[in-house]
Amino acid sequence: MCEEYVEKPLYLLIADWVMAQNRWVSAKEIAKHFDMDHCKAINTVSYILSEVGEIACETKTIPNQLEGRGCQCQRLVRINNIDASLYTRLGISTQAKVVSPVSRSCMPGVPPRELNREQKWQMMLSKSMRR
Repeated sequence: MCEEYVEKPLYLLIADWVMAQNRWVSAKEIAKHFDMDHCKAINTVSYILSEVGEIACETKTIPNQLEGRGCQCQRLVRINNIDASLYTRLGISTQAKVVSPVSRSCMPGVPPRELNREQKWQMMLSKSMRR
């Protein structure tokens, strides 16, 4: 079962997870769930919205209560449907689109949370992490 998650692109993993939530989700929640930078989560959501036509989603914007920042809003996304043709185009079986919790043991390319930023970079740059 771990192999199916390795073969899926990150944007599809995120889209599957958001669709399984069946509610409005923020980039902050995505970043926390997938252990990634908030900026990367925002960029991935933007990619899903603008570049992947097979993913049907809605967005809404809510105001933030932050002062002194450029954007005073937060974008939420809800994914209604992922067309099966996307899985076909990527060569992923339809059984692989079923979302179940991804354990860290299934994802050997993700550094453990306990490491600090420098240790994570060293791990990523080591030969053991390269493909």
